[in-house]
Amino acid sequence: MITGPLSSYLGWDLLTHGADCTASGWTVDVRREDGTARGRGLRGLRDSHGCPAEDCDHTGTYDRTTVRIVCAGCHMTYEISGETDISTGHHSHLGYSLPSRRAAGLLLWPGRPFLAWGRASTDEPHDFVVTAPGVTRVTEGAVLGTITQGRGTRGAVCWTACAGPDPDGKYGGWPLRWTHAAEGLRTVTAAARWISARLTADADPSEGP
Repeated sequence: MITGPLSSYLGWDLLTHGADCTASGWTVDVRREDGTARGRGLRGLRDSHGCPAEDCDHTGTYDRTTVRIVCAGCHMTYEISGETDISTGHHSHLGYSLPSRRAAGLLLWPGRPFLAWGRASTDEPHDFVVTAPGVTRVTEGAVLGTITQGRGTRGAVCWTACAGPDPDGKYGGWPLRWTHAAEGLRTVTAAARWISARLTADADPSEGP
């Protein structure tokens, strides 16, 4: 499972329009159906829920959510349905769809933080994915680092920076590991400067750490 700011950008696929379609947008509708009967198995028997919880009251049914996505230009249609909940939020807290910002010659893309508690009460409620300038869509290959928020020993906001994606890196986890990491940085800008310096040193070892 992808966590932190990377979850806002990686692991998502773009829906495709028809080959000759020039439209860029979609019409999205959502339908919720309560008490939908579960499908029948190979023997024609209704699948059972098999939930061990004593208070479970939907053994043979489930609440289905269907998302319908339609292009008015080429009429390409997608339907996604399943037993799922709908969560809502605002990009001011989730980060995704907010514009990137420039710092230390890099682009910082706001994303969902790994630890969301108390983030809405800070000046910087997001973590960040870091790319080079000129990137218009964050992909795994474009990511140069991350900046994540934490708390110091006295509760003050501090930042951890990771840089240099490397599958054999000492830091991080799936889907990206990192060659360099630093904790306790005072500001987002300081973290971006640290990442920029590490990337420069990797590109030209004569520059030093």
